[in-house]
Amino acid sequence: MGLRLLLGAVTIAVVVTATFALLYVVPGDPARGIAGPRATPELLERIREQLHLTAPLWEQYWEYVKGVFTGDLGESYQRGTSVATLIGDRLPSTLLLCAAALFVEILLGAALGTWEALRGRRLLPVLMTNIALLAVPAFALGYLFLLAFGYGLGIAPVSNGADAAHLVLPAIVLGLTGVPYYASVVRDGMAATLASPHVRTAVAKGLSRPAVLRRHVLRCTLSPVLTMAGMDVAIFVSNVVFVETIFGWPGIGRLQVTAFADQDRPVLMGTVVVAAVLVVLGNLLADTLRSVVDPRSRQELTT
Repeated sequence: MGLRLLLGAVTIAVVVTATFALLYVVPGDPARGIAGPRATPELLERIREQLHLTAPLWEQYWEYVKGVFTGDLGESYQRGTSVATLIGDRLPSTLLLCAAALFVEILLGAALGTWEALRGRRLLPVLMTNIALLAVPAFALGYLFLLAFGYGLGIAPVSNGADAAHLVLPAIVLGLTGVPYYASVVRDGMAATLASPHVRTAVAKGLSRPAVLRRHVLRCTLSPVLTMAGMDVAIFVSNVVFVETIFGWPGIGRLQVTAFADQDRPVLMGTVVVAAVLVVLGNLLADTLRSVVDPRSRQELTT
């Protein structure tokens, strides 16, 4: 676990460095974005000095890194508010959306995978469903759902909001993108466990099929599902930007899009850093839960 924590810290440091480098290489002048197109050169220079943009690049980088590891992500160029406050206000909404989407994809993926595993063969409806979901990107699926259920049928709200009614569509869209992967993991895990000697022995002793599934198959299948859930955090971090923007969900993904349009570098870098932290923490949490569910993985986690 110590090694994993160290690797997580290195990952965050690499993300911070890469993000800082990319944002300062791309064209664009934050001072111009703040002051407007008619600003005088004197005003632009004064704004750059206030934002410490005239300091050497290495000095800006060092100050930012120190701030990141002390919890100071700087101030927004456009809003004049602490970046940590802006992200903190929106992070709960993003976490709620991701949790709801995770529930959707595990529920549907497990159902499809279990159906195929118990039938003992590939089923055409499941195969076609998986192919369709893999072929459609998250942003396209989001627009389709918004047009069909929001504007077409009128059964879902289309305006901005963060209540339960506004959560349904974005959670389903974000969750559907991962259903094929969970269906595959559950199918393969259950098929391998059902064919294992200890399960065959349990069946030969007269143990009922529900009891076999509950006592032997479920626990062995949960371990790869938890591993997939940890990996899913990275996928959510990328897809949540599109989903939140399409449905007007007030999370950090939508904040990131606004910051990019405004050339608000501190907010943009802050959202990327927080996303990297969430990915690392999500994987660590998944590994911990996996060690509880499957004791055989504890030795793996100690290395």
